[in-house]
Amino acid sequence: MKILWRLIVGFLAVVGALTIVLVAYLYFVDPFGLKALLQPTLPSATNNEPAGTSGSYNLSPSQKLFLEKAGIDANSLPTTITPELEDCLVNAVGEERANQIKAGAVPTVTDLFKAKACLNN
Repeated sequence: MKILWRLIVGFLAVVGALTIVLVAYLYFVDPFGLKALLQPTLPSATNNEPAGTSGSYNLSPSQKLFLEKAGIDANSLPTTITPELEDCLVNAVGEERANQIKAGAVPTVTDLFKAKACLNN
């Protein structure tokens, strides 16, 4: 019985050590590029012009990078922001966060999932 107990404890110790090594590898090497999605950077350039006033909008480089990392083609997005689209964004993420995104802030993954329905309309 003691031998079986030692085998089980030894097996669990090896599995635990391998788990720690795997997590450390995924954190430091970042083979899936998740750090950019989890820790958005500050935008390099901001545009304080309200959406919809010029008929088209430009994404900041950091916003384009975020969309690429999330698997969204920035060229497939609408080129104009309609009042309905802007209202949908405000309803999805809140007025304060919508204003930050329109000013050039990088959206978080949560913002993307909340506002995804707006882009599908």
